[in-house]
Amino acid sequence: MSSEMPAIDRLGVAVGLRTLGALDMAELAQAAERTGLSRFVAMEAWRETIVPLSACALRTERIGLATGVMQVFPVNPVMVALQASELQELSGGRFTLGLGVGAAFVVPRWFGVPYEKPMTRIREFLEIVRGVHESAGSSPFSYDGELFGIRKYSLGDEPVRPVPLHIAAVGPKMQELAGELADGVMVGALHSAEHLGDVRERLAVGAARAGRAAAGIEISYHLVAACDQDGDRARSLARRSISYCTQYPHYLKRFAAEGFGAQAEQIGQLVRRHENDSAEAQVTDAMLERFAVAGTPAECREQLRPHLSGDAVPILTLFPFRVSEQEVMASHHLLLKELGTLGA
Repeated sequence: MSSEMPAIDRLGVAVGLRTLGALDMAELAQAAERTGLSRFVAMEAWRETIVPLSACALRTERIGLATGVMQVFPVNPVMVALQASELQELSGGRFTLGLGVGAAFVVPRWFGVPYEKPMTRIREFLEIVRGVHESAGSSPFSYDGELFGIRKYSLGDEPVRPVPLHIAAVGPKMQELAGELADGVMVGALHSAEHLGDVRERLAVGAARAGRAAAGIEISYHLVAACDQDGDRARSLARRSISYCTQYPHYLKRFAAEGFGAQAEQIGQLVRRHENDSAEAQVTDAMLERFAVAGTPAECREQLRPHLSGDAVPILTLFPFRVSEQEVMASHHLLLKELGTLGA
C-alpha cells in the first residue's frame, strides 16, 4: 500500500482538561498548527472555553479555534455574542462558536438550571447571537422570543467580523435545526459513513425549510484517538473513552443504530456501577474499529486514511475518563508528531 496520505489540513484536535491550564492547551494548539491541522477545539467540561481559546489565539497565527461546545443553559446569549465577537477580533477571524444543549442529567446537577425546552432555547440562542453581531454598524437589535426578550441592543457603530455558528446535534430534530440556522453541525463521537449520509439528509430538510442550500453547512465529528508506542495501551485508552459515551442516552441511541445497542447498554450499566475495568473489557474490537483510531503512531496514521478522504471534518479527541490528562496530552502530541512527518 502506498505510504502517501490524504491532506490533513481539514483535520482538527479537541481537548478538555481539568487540571492542566490554558497555556498547556495553547501549547497543544501550537503543535497542531505546526503539523498543519485546520482547527483546535476547546471542549467545555470542567473548564469554560473562552479563556483557554484566548490564550491559544495569542500563541498561534493560522489555525482555526472553536468551542466544542459551549452549553447554552448556564449562559446568556447576548454575553456569549460579545465574547464571540471579541475572540474573533483577538484571533484575527479564526474563531468558530460551537453551541450545544448539553445532557439532561448534567445541566440541573452542575448548573442549577432546569433542562427545559432545549430546542426552543438553542434556536433562540442562535438567532440572538447572530442578531447581536448583525447589529454592529447597523440598526439596534430587538428580539421577542418565548424564552428571551431583547430591546434595542447595539454592538456598536462598526461592523464586526462574522462568527460561524455551529451546533452539536446528535438527534435528527437538532440536525434539521442546524440545517435551518447554523453554519455547521457537530455530530458527536459516534459516526459511520451511513450515519453521515443520514446527517446530510436531515440538514437538507432543515435547509429547505429556511430556503437555503445545505451544501455549505460543515459537518464535523469527534474521533476518539489514542496513540502510544505500546499499541495495546493505546487501545485500552480508546476503550475507556468509548465506554464513557455509554453514560449518555443520546449516544445509546447512536450505538443501537450502529448495531451495538445491547453491548452499549451492558457497558453503560457497568459504568454506572463504577465497574470500570469490566466496562472497558466489554468494548469489542468491532466497536473500537468503528469509532476510534488507536494504536502505535504508524497504526494510527494508517487508520486515519478513510477519515481524511471524506468531506466531514474529523476532530481527534481522547476523553479523560479513567485516562489521565497527561496521557491525553501525550497521546495527542505523539500523533501530531507522526502526522507532522507527512509534511502537510
